[in-house]
Amino acid sequence: MADKKPVWREWLESLLVVAVIAILVRSFVVAPFKIPSSSMVPTLEVGDYIFVLRYSYGLRIPFTDLQFFAHPPKRGDVAVFDYPEDRSKDYIKRIIGLPGDEIRYQDNALYINGKKMPLHQTGRRTYFQAHGGADVAGLFEEQLGDVKHAVLRKPVSLRDGVWKVPAGMYFVLGDNRNNSRDSRFWGFVPQAYLVGPAAIVWWSWDRHTESVRWNRLGHLIE
Repeated sequence: MADKKPVWREWLESLLVVAVIAILVRSFVVAPFKIPSSSMVPTLEVGDYIFVLRYSYGLRIPFTDLQFFAHPPKRGDVAVFDYPEDRSKDYIKRIIGLPGDEIRYQDNALYINGKKMPLHQTGRRTYFQAHGGADVAGLFEEQLGDVKHAVLRKPVSLRDGVWKVPAGMYFVLGDNRNNSRDSRFWGFVPQAYLVGPAAIVWWSWDRHTESVRWNRLGHLIE
């Protein structure tokens, strides 16, 4: 009859198994992220905690650019990706331009392949920025192909220009169009840099009121 394992060894083996499963899930299935800035208001608030589906755009080996079963994102996806100018940072923006698209942003209007994306104002919105200051912008509804979503916008454009999206690249914008450093400034996001689409808000903390935003828990990100 084999000797019974010590209790401490059984606990250690169980913890190791749990740790390995947790690492695999976080690396290949789903991962938590915190929203640190106001660049995606009103879709995402500063202090939102979200889950991102890592497998949706392909399985990427951690700490490498090796990606298996690569799957392109859809226009309108809210996606997390490695920031191209510093890959140690994660950014989150909305996928606007697909490979081959011509994107034009002019006078706070978005054009894709020469077609102006429908936009109409629904009100105004006051929000807090990451550093604590308050700002006000117009609240609009934008039709981006099959995706209808809210954006914030001011009368004057932050950055205008025309961009042709290369093969294997994507053009991204923040939903807070006058308070977002995105593809208008630093260019395109390669497919291999994509982490996954944002799926759901699982926690949200408002540091200005020091309270939980209960109405945001379980909010599906679109």
